[in-house]
Amino acid sequence: MLRDFGDMFFFQYITEPFSYWFLQLGLEAAGWSTAAIANTWLREELFCDLGTINMPTLIIHGIHDKVVPFQLGEVQRRGIKNSKLIPFQYSGHGSFYDQRDLFNEELMNFIEE
Repeated sequence: MLRDFGDMFFFQYITEPFSYWFLQLGLEAAGWSTAAIANTWLREELFCDLGTINMPTLIIHGIHDKVVPFQLGEVQRRGIKNSKLIPFQYSGHGSFYDQRDLFNEELMNFIEE
């Protein structure tokens, strides 16, 4: 299950050592907590809370995300006042790795605004 999750997390090619490292991160977590978190994803509805966020918010979302579909990033953008959605054209869920240079650039630009 965790290996499959790692395979769908990134859009760009990842090396075998990086894949192993990412898998080990998941294995370090307690199994019961991983299952509990997965269960909350099925039950929780957080969309009504979006309107309560009143801080400038940067949403970076890969258009090839198989974990959280890109359309949910668009919902977040509409629901959070003063938010900015930046679609990453060559990223999945792991934009911080798939397009790390662009990720860092966009994050720094947002912080400096």
